[in-house]
Order: sequence, then structure tokens, then C-alpha cells
Amino acid sequence: MNNTAIKYNNFQTDIQLEKRFARTIKAVLGNQFICQDEVEDLENGTDFLMFKAEPFKIGARLRRYKFYEIPEYRNQFTIRCERPSGVQTEIHKILDGKVDYIFYGFVNKPELRIIQYFIGNLKIFREINPTPIGIYFNKPFDSKLAVFDIKQFPNEFILKDWSINNL
Repeated sequence: MNNTAIKYNNFQTDIQLEKRFARTIKAVLGNQFICQDEVEDLENGTDFLMFKAEPFKIGARLRRYKFYEIPEYRNQFTIRCERPSGVQTEIHKILDGKVDYIFYGFVNKPELRIIQYFIGNLKIFREINPTPIGIYFNKPFDSKLAVFDIKQFPNEFILKDWSINNL
């Protein structure tokens, strides 16, 4: 298998859950970033409208239930920070300002629903440039992950968080 094929297989593995839950993630993001305007409704009788907005980019990562089972991991998030090939990873793209927000969550054991997530403002991430609380090899060993604790960040970092435990 050549280098390009290995990179493609790793990429496919990396985004498998995000693809499966794309509709759910889009619905959550829509509810966060698209709002109704009561004044427009009261003054002009417009119940729904489309606002023009500057585009923004969102990185998404879902983790499997085995990580959720470890309570301290529920307040942590990981960002890929190194690949043996030397290609730019998510951390480089975030620090370069190529990504504006992060959607980070966990799925239940049968991988049928998202059970916890947060949406974070990566502008604040860049402003404080946090030091990871750890760096670990990913499994399979195709990259390294930087681990961050949500408590490292000011309250403004989290735009929205949700957990099935809060129902």
C-alpha cells in the first residue's frame, strides 16, 4: 500500500462517525447559529427569514463511548497535533485561523446517538494559546493527540454544551 493510500484510509477512519452523524450535527449547529428575530416578526409579520452572514468554518469530532465511560475524559477534548508524515494537522489549522468553531462530542455505546457535546469558539482558543495537559499517541498509531481540559478556558469559549445526563 502506498503512502497516499495509507493517508486516505486514515482519513476515512477519522471521519467515519462525523459522516454518520452529519444530519444531527448540522441540526445542532443550525439551532446554535440560526436564530429567529422577534422584532421582525412583530413589526413586519415575518415568521421565518434568511439572514445573510459571513461564512465560518466548524471542525467536528465525535468520540466513541469507551472514552465517555472514563469520567475525567468527559471534560476533555483532543485535537490532532502531529502526523508522522509531517502534514499539517487540526491544531495547525486551528492556530492558523482556518477553523472558527469546534463541535466536540461523544456517542452512546451502540453509536446511535450523540450523548454529550459542546461547541467552542476557536478564536478564544487562539487568543489564550493553551498548553495541552497531555500529548498521546492515537490508536492506531497514525498521529499524536493534544489533550485539553475545558476548565483551562474562559466561560466565553463554550457557546453551547449539552449532555444526556442533564435531562
